[in-house]
Amino acid sequence: VEVCSALPMNGGTFSVLLHTTTKKVAAAAACMSILSYVATGVVSASEAVNYLHEIWDGCPVEWLTIALLLFFAVLNLIGISESAGAALLIFSVHLLTLTSLAVCAFVYICQNGISPIIESYNSPEQAPLGSALFYGFGAAMLGVSGFETSAQFIEEQKKGVFALTLRNMWVAVAIINPILTLEALCIVPLSDIQQSYHLTLLARMGEVSGGSILHHIVALDAFLVLSGAVLTSYVGVVGLSRRLALDRCLPEFLLETNSCRNTNHFIIIGFFLITTSMYLILQGDASTLSKVYSVSFLGLMITFCIGNLMLKLKRGNLKRDTIAPVWSVVLGMIMVTLGLASTAVKEQSILIVFFVYYIISAFFVGIMFARMHVLKQVYGFMNWVDDYCLVCTTNTSSILTSMEEYLTKERSRPVIFLVKGDNVCAMNKAVLYIQDNEDAHHIKFVHFETPLESKTVSESIEASVKNLGRVYPKFKMDLVVVEGKFSPKLVMMLSEQLGIPRNHMFMACPSSNFQETVASLGGVRIITH
Repeated sequence: VEVCSALPMNGGTFSVLLHTTTKKVAAAAACMSILSYVATGVVSASEAVNYLHEIWDGCPVEWLTIALLLFFAVLNLIGISESAGAALLIFSVHLLTLTSLAVCAFVYICQNGISPIIESYNSPEQAPLGSALFYGFGAAMLGVSGFETSAQFIEEQKKGVFALTLRNMWVAVAIINPILTLEALCIVPLSDIQQSYHLTLLARMGEVSGGSILHHIVALDAFLVLSGAVLTSYVGVVGLSRRLALDRCLPEFLLETNSCRNTNHFIIIGFFLITTSMYLILQGDASTLSKVYSVSFLGLMITFCIGNLMLKLKRGNLKRDTIAPVWSVVLGMIMVTLGLASTAVKEQSILIVFFVYYIISAFFVGIMFARMHVLKQVYGFMNWVDDYCLVCTTNTSSILTSMEEYLTKERSRPVIFLVKGDNVCAMNKAVLYIQDNEDAHHIKFVHFETPLESKTVSESIEASVKNLGRVYPKFKMDLVVVEGKFSPKLVMMLSEQLGIPRNHMFMACPSSNFQETVASLGGVRIITH
């Protein structure tokens, strides 16, 4: 809550790490988010159809799973994402269904006793109590997943909604999860759960405790809720991918929208193709991606904690509605780390599977970071070929010209650093940051000059810019003085007049007296103290 109140911007962990660490670190964390959404989409669609199979025996599970992924892709393409009214209706029906299931299960237990859980506990295959608690804790950590998606599109939410989402989720999870888990163990033997009902346990509980009617109701409810999770994965990945593309961690063509519905068709279609191909490659066995999701989700929670600590350490002046005690953040990180360790120790192959998928994801993001270096090497090689291989001269000249134009265009793209006063130390840090994190070699220092401000301030800044230009001769630097008090409106006007997106504007961390939020600046990045 503290992170999202200080930085209410789409992107979740990527956003907070982008404003507190380097762009590469933030992109590395974003790769886990992408994996999490892919796994969520595939696993949710697969399990939703498995629950539907409980009602409709003859349903083609594989084709219906793909059809479900396609259905929500089409919904997103035509601009229908998540409706608050529909979400409230699904949540209310889901809560009513789970309450009915819990009541029926309680009545059944009172009538039939708790022999299944006693038999499971006394089973020779049962792990020692300490091990069972350790592994159970890791599994339980995954039962609170979902809220991280809300942080990916927080800009579309009203102020305070994110905090309410977390509160409502924690209340529901703290009450419902323990009750249903205990009741499930009292009704269905653990061996049956592991062998036959690990995908449709709630439906089996309903069948045993309430008959076929409750079984069908629970299965249908699970289908609707899991289908909603598929929709959420689309919404989340669109928000994250847009943010990554805006900050040039993914190709900018992903930002293109269609003229019909103004939606990001490349992101939506790409996500559908990735999730569908993943499902077909795994031959409908979503257990592998479930493992990937487990590590991705817990890894994201750890990076959230790290981002929160970095926010306190490096961006302490940012306004925020909530301040979490340091001890609570550290304790949370330790608990999540224990959950991750539990998951990894229980199935040691899980880390190998995760890293394989993570490396594939990081490879495509890494191409964007390395593209200029790779292109320069290719350009050098092609230039050598053009000089020494006369046969290829005609063919390579046009390619060389195109590559040279692209490299020149990319390097000459200006970025902006907003300067409050003549702080040459902060300006030097900004140049070093841009040198390490951006491809641009043109920096515009912008100073907002109020009518009452002395002209000597801008003159002093101009002298500092000239000095920095001598220190960094490869960079083109200039000063732009804007008349008026610094405000989100002026920042937007500056962006429009200079043709520079606000995501390519940087600034030092504002003081505690700063009246606006960082989000109101439309993507301006904080890069130094």
